Amino acid sequence: MPTNLALTSRRRLMHHGEGYAGAMDGTRPHARLRDTWILGRREVLTLMGVYVLFTGVWFAIGWSLRHPLAHSSIVRTDQHISEWFVPRRTPRLNSLSYAGSMMSDTVVKIAITALVCLLVLIVFKRWLEPLVIAVPLVIEASCFITVTTLVDRPRPNVPRLETSPVGSSFPSGHVAAAVVYSAIIVVVFWHARRAWIRAVAVALGVIVPICVGVSRVYRGMHFFTDVVFGALLGGACLIVCTLVLVHAAERRHLRTPVDGGKPVHLVPVGSGVR
Repeated sequence: MPTNLALTSRRRLMHHGEGYAGAMDGTRPHARLRDTWILGRREVLTLMGVYVLFTGVWFAIGWSLRHPLAHSSIVRTDQHISEWFVPRRTPRLNSLSYAGSMMSDTVVKIAITALVCLLVLIVFKRWLEPLVIAVPLVIEASCFITVTTLVDRPRPNVPRLETSPVGSSFPSGHVAAAVVYSAIIVVVFWHARRAWIRAVAVALGVIVPICVGVSRVYRGMHFFTDVVFGALLGGACLIVCTLVLVHAAERRHLRTPVDGGKPVHLVPVGSGVR
């Protein structure tokens, strides 16, 4: 999914802007940082609409699991899966599951996102890449906290290995955030040509959400369906937000890396830079 999204976004941004010319020599960018800001009123309203739509859809799913489907085979299977893990817990697995769960803990995901955004902003001297990494996480977190508060699904009825300030179970915010990390893969595919770098990025993008999801169920913090719909929420936020941001960049005639893996920097036409 991240691979296709990156390639699609890259193709869309190969448009030559009327107001900007691309310097293909790999030199440092000459455009002012503020000139590369792509979030306008239209984009903000669109992202707010995405938040409302996703919140409504995931609330409907969570409410169904909480009420009409409360005694269905789906919910019973959820409970059986959670119970299956309990007698198989060991001190070593407990420690590993803690590490897996912490990969996208609230403080950790904010710190990782902030650090990566700062690094790519410093490297590429424009806002597209940091926004592609940060905006999906903001939308995902907003949808998650609203849905989980409204649905208020109890956590699995098993001994839990940790506590949480959020008392409800649906969806898994940890897993949603772990999937949103794949925004980094999009940026990697925009700028990296080496196959092994892309392969490592994709591998991490697959392994991290799986580790987080299994850890959350193992530790008794989420049902299996919480994990599934958390992953879907993260994926939906990643795809839609990235497309919105790519379209915004396209509208402003900004470009992203193209031929030969060299960055295309933004140089205002008429600036005298050649």
